[in-house]
Amino acid sequence: MVRIALALSPALWSLLALGAGAGCSEAEVAPSATIVEIAPDSLAPAEDDADDLTIRVAYTDGDADLGGGVAAVHDCRAEGLVIELAIPPIASEQAIDDGVPIEGEIELIVNDVGWVDADGSAPEVCADLGAPDPVDGEAVFCVVLTDAAGHDGDGDCSGAVAIADP
Repeated sequence: MVRIALALSPALWSLLALGAGAGCSEAEVAPSATIVEIAPDSLAPAEDDADDLTIRVAYTDGDADLGGGVAAVHDCRAEGLVIELAIPPIASEQAIDDGVPIEGEIELIVNDVGWVDADGSAPEVCADLGAPDPVDGEAVFCVVLTDAAGHDGDGDCSGAVAIADP
């Protein structure tokens, strides 16, 4: 089961009501992600009630089209460990048509995190975002948001999460 929860700030609702400027550059319209919280701080892959990870992410998007995009959660222990979570609609069609900047938070749930033997170095996406090389017994997770138009934004990485050896 994957759950994505969205929250819009009061300031955002004001912007949506007023409309905002169009004509943003691609850098301004690409979404950005900042990890606000990750829980729990340790996971036990052998225990079904202790192997799910929740990542709360603050986002900004320069043109309101983040909904319909994807949140990619990279498990930085090895290349190719990526969970892609669909982002449901966030802004109104009018806000999207007007290219209104939005901000808020989403909650990403990664179910059933398992044990993985760590590679010697972090995958390229993780390394580019500043994640350290992986270490057995812990994991770093990086989140990159892609909006409905295919713009990849700046991502962010968590601190280390302990992973119990099964």
